[in-house]
Amino acid sequence: MVTLLVALVLQSTPPLTAPADCSLSEADRVANRALTFEQFDQYRSTLRSTAWNLSMAGCHAASAEVDQDYLVHGPILSDRQYVVVRWHMALSLARAGREAEAIPLAAASIAPVEPSEDQFDWNTYVRGVWGFLSKRREVLEASLTTLKAAPGGRNAINARALGRLSKCFDSPYAEAIEAETCAVD
Repeated sequence: MVTLLVALVLQSTPPLTAPADCSLSEADRVANRALTFEQFDQYRSTLRSTAWNLSMAGCHAASAEVDQDYLVHGPILSDRQYVVVRWHMALSLARAGREAEAIPLAAASIAPVEPSEDQFDWNTYVRGVWGFLSKRREVLEASLTTLKAAPGGRNAINARALGRLSKCFDSPYAEAIEAETCAVD
């Protein structure tokens, strides 16, 4: 649970430096395929070529590329893990300015309802981001209202992210999620 909370916070944090070398080799892809989900997707690897590390370096298109390769050639994942990798691929594509490609992946990231101790509302957040990407303001606003009223720290973090998207609705995803002018209380 702490891992996901940190991931959510960092996902909304812009890279501190301009993208480094974002090139990928076949050796990078092969190395990623040998990693566990946690190592590949949840910032638990020192390999430069993991989706997490590429995204944190600002290499969003490359991050989406290795997500796709990992889904095709990596280890068998649980249903939840598939959803999370698809979700991160959608966010990486959106941050790379490829929002139209991100929309169906975001839609495919709706998960079976899973009870959680802190009442984390994953699907409402996913629907809100999908609403932003699809330019369906009513979906974004309904999700934002639901998450603002929901208990739990993770819901509050996601409500702030949706608030940014609402405030800068006409902006590209990367700008809305990263720009200081889109920040909300």
